[in-house]
Amino acid sequence: MYYYQVEHIFVYKMAASKIVASWCWSVKLKDKDQHLIDLKISCPIFFLFDVLFIVLVDKSDFSSTNMFINSHCGDLTFSLDNNFNPKNNFIVYVYGLKTIISSTNQYDRVVCYGNKEIEYSEEIQTYVPLKEIEEDMHLPLSSTATQGTLPLTVHRQPPSHYRLDVNIMFTDEKYFIVFVKVKNQLRCYSISGRCLNKLILFELPSASSVECKVMCTCRQQQIDGSIFVTTTVSHSHVISFKTFLSLVDTYRLYNLAIAFGTRKFIPNMRPIQFFYRNKSVEYFHIVMSYLNGEMLPYLKSNGGEQGSVVNGRLSGLFFSTYIDTTTNLPNPCSHYGPIRLYLKSLIMFNPQCNLYFADFYCHYKRHHVTIILVPKLSTHNNFCRQYLTELNIFHNPYLCLRVECNGAFTVMANMDVTVEVLYTETINVRKAIELQHGFIVESKTIGRGFAPPSGIPKNPSCKICNLE
Repeated sequence: MYYYQVEHIFVYKMAASKIVASWCWSVKLKDKDQHLIDLKISCPIFFLFDVLFIVLVDKSDFSSTNMFINSHCGDLTFSLDNNFNPKNNFIVYVYGLKTIISSTNQYDRVVCYGNKEIEYSEEIQTYVPLKEIEEDMHLPLSSTATQGTLPLTVHRQPPSHYRLDVNIMFTDEKYFIVFVKVKNQLRCYSISGRCLNKLILFELPSASSVECKVMCTCRQQQIDGSIFVTTTVSHSHVISFKTFLSLVDTYRLYNLAIAFGTRKFIPNMRPIQFFYRNKSVEYFHIVMSYLNGEMLPYLKSNGGEQGSVVNGRLSGLFFSTYIDTTTNLPNPCSHYGPIRLYLKSLIMFNPQCNLYFADFYCHYKRHHVTIILVPKLSTHNNFCRQYLTELNIFHNPYLCLRVECNGAFTVMANMDVTVEVLYTETINVRKAIELQHGFIVESKTIGRGFAPPSGIPKNPSCKICNLE
């Protein structure tokens, strides 16, 4: 049995000849042998909050006890019967929570925090100052992988829905504490139930990196409505994801691409006869032997801009347009496989198609632009029109149709960047070869020789292709 005593005191501190008012809390823990842990917690008074959330983590096994304490309550003494052993070294996390109540939901905004590692001695008295939220602040239990791993998944649904799913059903009711961090903002809320499968309770800003963590706890006791105590059963790793780019963000990314491309007075547009793509021997064997020659679209990976709305949502087949401006031929080597398929560009791209700008990124070297190529009668047009920037097929700086004097069309592509085309429809390779619309050749491979299924993220430190 342990005894906690909580009291708060209003004090003043002198700092640079300025008086700074602050609250001080004393959280006292005694075990049956009367060993004392006295946590002195202070916070500037302008960080107004409603609840003091404290997490005590035993470093011997990383088990943890969680306490929600009303910040306005007076002196309190209460007993706590749990597995936390104050004779082990431990970490204390402290968060000041401001309750936000909307018309539909309630959650807490973290206005200040502090943490400290504490070595055991018979009499412990330590000072934990609370400070303003920072981008590199620690989430509770963020560095531990013990207690089992809570299988947390984040499902993203455009334009701005993000659902947390713990892929397990408990036999009895649990208390889930959810932390969501965006830049220097941290919010948390709690949900009770046997499982967790719900949308995040508040709107997340677009084009932003997010960290999320869930602690699954057992409710232990509630004392006088002022103190709520739980014991952590398991917790997730910190899950990182990026929120979708809005239509405005995609247009801003398009403007970054335009600014990069207009460094030269005249864009380096070249006529191209073929789109081409490289894949493995096994890939083309499956297409020709088991799929009747049909090359089927598949979901775009998370390569490039992590917040792109097409990632995991739009299916297609990637083709390249880049040719060496000195030889007018593609690079003889490929990163994606030793078999190269060439298809006449006008068979795929013609006035019966729409174009959409989807991405601008780099992998530390050359910059890439992703263009979505969609036949006008395709079912994918509505999705692209809703979330992407549409391009004029006859006049844009990346991929367009040039009308010749005789009324024929020529496909033009920009060589200052690598223009990648994501074509959304099925292509019958066998039929294209029979009609002499394309052909297959072998090419050398470089690097790993294939694209990883998850894709390669863009260079996050590039000052040219990242939104601020």
